[in-house]
Amino acid sequence: MPLRTQDAVANVRIGAGWIRLDRLSLILVGGPHRVSFLHRLLSNDIAGLATGQTRLAALMNLKGQQVAWMRVMAEDDAVICEVPREVRDIVIETFVHYKVGAPVRFEQPEAVIFGLFGGRAPDALRDLGFFDPPPAKEAFASIAGPFGALRASRGSDLPALGFTLHADPVAAVAVEECLRLVLGESMAPATLETLRVEEGIPWHGIDVTENNLLHETGQLGVYHSPSKGCYLGQEVVARLEGRGGNVNRRFRGFKCARPASAGEAILADSKEVGSLTSAGESPEFGAIAMGYVHRSHSDPGTQVRLAGGAAEVIKLPFRA
Repeated sequence: MPLRTQDAVANVRIGAGWIRLDRLSLILVGGPHRVSFLHRLLSNDIAGLATGQTRLAALMNLKGQQVAWMRVMAEDDAVICEVPREVRDIVIETFVHYKVGAPVRFEQPEAVIFGLFGGRAPDALRDLGFFDPPPAKEAFASIAGPFGALRASRGSDLPALGFTLHADPVAAVAVEECLRLVLGESMAPATLETLRVEEGIPWHGIDVTENNLLHETGQLGVYHSPSKGCYLGQEVVARLEGRGGNVNRRFRGFKCARPASAGEAILADSKEVGSLTSAGESPEFGAIAMGYVHRSHSDPGTQVRLAGGAAEVIKLPFRA
């Protein structure tokens, strides 16, 4: 019998869990000007990356809307961008549009991407051949071993001390068997959703779309470098910064009287003031959710309603 979500979340927190992240895909950027090219387009400091380091960055359009969030990984002779699969084509189209004769090239390496979470996740990586898994966030390691070429990255956009693991599709079945042997059966998507909500981590394509500004998401400090020069969407970010970062809606947590669902409307005074984007059932906090709410109802402690129950606005994260 499958574990309740609350029990599964607790098990990952004290142990580990894994899942295929088929929502993610890769873009390889090569050529001698690959770093400067990406640095001019993306919101974070790509030029400062050393080999083996990663950085989260946003690709925006000229209106400051979020085209894609990605993890940028610096290898010796290439840069790997880990992006949501549903926006990979538009990311490449944007790269090609701004290439303008620069000596860069773009490839779409096929990979199966897994997520590993919890304190025992490094044990599974060692069994896969990683002698020294990345110990710190925003770092990655690559190996060529019995399971083929593998790349493991630890990132601040992953809950429960998580890693992403890139595997060659040919070796994916063997990798899954190893993960199952070391960590048990794959966890349910609802478990990962709850882990994310507990830590207040929004993901592009789920909580963030092209309809959002970076300031709305509460992730400016994660995906943006204040010391950068030009990049796509810079004028909008700078204008908002000059106005104190004030936007009409804000990304918040919600402590709910009953289990909630993504897409539910947030109501106040019989009017819709926002909507939920992710929800879960936490062993520590009960029914919880994340979403956008109008700034007039975004202060922590504000009482709002969902379809069938009350909810309290919470400043994210629920747990540090």
